[in-house]
Amino acid sequence: MKESLRERRKTMKNKTVKTQELTNNGQDWLRVTLDGRDFDLPFKQIGDRKVAFLDISGQVDFIEQMADLLVEQIQETGLEFDTLLNPVAKSNALAHAIASRLMKTVNPALTSTVVARKSKPGEHHLVEADYKSVTTNGSQTLYLTDEEAKSLQGRSVLLVDDVYGAGGATKALEELLAKAGAKKAGHVVCAVEKQPDLPKDLIYLYELPSYPAQS
Repeated sequence: MKESLRERRKTMKNKTVKTQELTNNGQDWLRVTLDGRDFDLPFKQIGDRKVAFLDISGQVDFIEQMADLLVEQIQETGLEFDTLLNPVAKSNALAHAIASRLMKTVNPALTSTVVARKSKPGEHHLVEADYKSVTTNGSQTLYLTDEEAKSLQGRSVLLVDDVYGAGGATKALEELLAKAGAKKAGHVVCAVEKQPDLPKDLIYLYELPSYPAQS
């Protein structure tokens, strides 16, 4: 692969996250190196942008590597929380991997997490929030079951997701917490779409470059 001059590094104690933009046979890639191990993400056109596309579905080794590094950052920042909340479904495995590590090293009581589910057309729930995603058409609704909402009341919650982009899903999760009477302790994601103003409480490992798509 031909290496691009664009290279970024992020160091956490003795571990390093590095990204490089590469080209192979006309296909552009973002190579993500996590503590010496390489994972390649394809650039795809989404709307009028060409972006490095992260899909962690089924990527066991990739998820495990990212969970290790995210938990390290969580511990470094000293965040305190009672449980995790993530949107269904791609981030389920990531939330599980993070929770299992924290259960062993920080909080043995962290034996379960909460998943914000997607509502079907025509459904209505007491605790729900709408949002729009750049990867899907139209508005979507996340909700908590009555039992889940009750379990979150008065608790401090860590939000977990795969990517932070326009922030729509994040706002929906925050709305769910507010309606359930819970508070947000922090927010962790694998990667962020590159942008000037990111939330100050956001923990992430690397940026996903984005460029105007060529017509």
